Amino acid sequence: MTSQTLLKPAYLQKRYDYSCRAIESLRQAMHSTLAALAERSPLAVVSVGSYGRCEVSQVSDIDFFIVHDSSLPVDRLHQILRQVDDILRPVSHPGESDVAKFGREALARYADLSEHIGWKCEDNTALTRRMLMLFEGRPLYGRAAFAEWQHDLLRRYVPDDHGHGLARFLLNDLIRYYRTLMANFEEKRAEGKAWGVRNIKLLFSRKLLLAGGIVAIAEVHGLPAPAKVNRLRQLLALTPLQRLATLGEGNPYSDALFEDYAVFLQSISSTENRRYLDRLKPDQAMADPLYRQLRVRGQAFSLKLEHWLRSQYPGHPILHAIFF
Repeated sequence: MTSQTLLKPAYLQKRYDYSCRAIESLRQAMHSTLAALAERSPLAVVSVGSYGRCEVSQVSDIDFFIVHDSSLPVDRLHQILRQVDDILRPVSHPGESDVAKFGREALARYADLSEHIGWKCEDNTALTRRMLMLFEGRPLYGRAAFAEWQHDLLRRYVPDDHGHGLARFLLNDLIRYYRTLMANFEEKRAEGKAWGVRNIKLLFSRKLLLAGGIVAIAEVHGLPAPAKVNRLRQLLALTPLQRLATLGEGNPYSDALFEDYAVFLQSISSTENRRYLDRLKPDQAMADPLYRQLRVRGQAFSLKLEHWLRSQYPGHPILHAIFF
C-alpha cells in the first residue's frame, strides 16, 4: 500500500495511523531492552490481533508470542519474557487470558511451527501461530528474524517445484485455522467465559483475516513458485484491510464493506460496549438491541465479503477451491 492510498472511511485510516505510532513506540522500547539479551540469536516478538492488523484503540489488549531458534539458554529466554511483560502489560487492556498470555506459553520454537506442517502430531497452537505469522503478525522486535522465518514458511508451502497453480496447501491451512477459531469459541462458551465480544469478532475481524488470506493466495495464482513467494511477501506486508482496499479499489462492494467494518471497530472500541456485551448471556443476546444491531451488521458484512470476492475474482479457481 502506498502512502497516497488511504483507507476509507477516514476512521479506518485514523486507527491505522494511531496503531503505527503505538507499534513504533513499542519497537523502540523493545530494541533498547532486548538487543543486549538476544545478542545475535534470531528472536522475534510477534504481535497479533488488533496490533497485528493495525486496528489499535485505547482499550486494545496485546496478543503476542515470542519465536526463537533454541540457541539461547532457557534462563535467558525467561529473562526476555519478563522484559517483554514489563513493556507490554502496562499498555495492554486487562483480560481474562492475561495469566496464560504473559506466561511461558508465549515462547515458541520456530522448529515447532515449521517442521510438521499438516502432520497429525501438530497441535492447534502451532497452526495458529504459523497462520498469524503469515497473515496478520507484526514484529515488535526482531524484524529481520521475522522476515526470514516468514519467507521460510512461504517456501515450505510453495516449494520451487510447485508450478503455476493455486497454492492449495497454504489455502487448506488457512481454512483449517479459521475452523479452529469456531471450535475455540464454542469451547470458551461452554466454559462460561465472556463471549459477547468474541462472538462479534467472529463476524468481523476473524472473517477479515480469512478474506485477507484468500485474496493473497488468489493474487499469486498463475505465477511460478519463486514469483509466488515474492508476491506473497509483498501482499502479506499489508494489513488484511489494506490488501482488500488496494486490490479492490475498483470493486463495487468495497465502500459498503469497509463502512460495516468501521462501525464494528468503533463499537468494540468503547469500554462500556465491551463490558456490556461480555455480561450478556447467550440466551439473552438476541433480545438485546446493541448485540442484535452488531450481529445483523456482521451478517451483512459476511454477505458483502462473499459478493466482494465473487466480483473481484469471477471465474477464478480460488472460488471453487474455498469449498472443495
